[in-house]
Amino acid sequence: MKLSKIITATTLLAASSAASADFLGIYVGAERWNYDIDGYISSGSDRVDLNQDLGLQDDDDNVYYLAFEHPVPFLPNVKIQQNNLEGSAIGTASQTFNFDGVTFVEGSELTSSYDLSHIDYTLYYELLDNWVNLDLGLTGKDFDGFTEINYTATTGIVGSSVELKGTIPTIYGKAQFDLPFTGLKTGAIVNIGEKSGDKLSDIKAYIAYEGESGFGVELGYRTFDFEFDDFDSLSSDVKIDGVYAGFTLHL
Repeated sequence: MKLSKIITATTLLAASSAASADFLGIYVGAERWNYDIDGYISSGSDRVDLNQDLGLQDDDDNVYYLAFEHPVPFLPNVKIQQNNLEGSAIGTASQTFNFDGVTFVEGSELTSSYDLSHIDYTLYYELLDNWVNLDLGLTGKDFDGFTEINYTATTGIVGSSVELKGTIPTIYGKAQFDLPFTGLKTGAIVNIGEKSGDKLSDIKAYIAYEGESGFGVELGYRTFDFEFDDFDSLSSDVKIDGVYAGFTLHL
């Protein structure tokens, strides 16, 4: 679906439902995500296995977000989310492979690191806002990271680093169900998109509790999958998933 069609559909849905928030709202959240990572990357003709070649396993990192909702018709609400995804490992190459012009020999000890951190810039409308909440919008996932693989030779450290910079547009959707008079809620947030053959999905499901003060807690499961065909010289098919826990504040 073309970006213009998505924008038009989102605007029409917002208008037909007359769905804007009836008050100003600020939402702040901080999460700790414990995840497993697997799949492969390549910068050339060879696939590099993240687990078998690089020794990457599980890791954990932080996520922060800030959202602002308002009652102005047709003007979208705004959410900004910082997704930290950094890690490193020591592994043993299970094969001889070439990565970005550098050859790594089977059996050699490799040190690797990655930074898949990115910022989500989301514009969305509230289509429903009662015990059933439904949001729909667009997100730009802006990456500014790298993947690096090294080994130690007699002449010193040899390796290569490939940058990962660019933006993937996604459709943003959120559905949440509030259990009246309890502060309990459950929901899911979905980001799915594709650009020039680069595919990405970011989905989480959660249960949460919010007290009368606006302070709350959240527990959920998140899956982050990206299949890049040639995203800034890096191809990949990677899955990152695991549980997360966090705190929320509604002002």
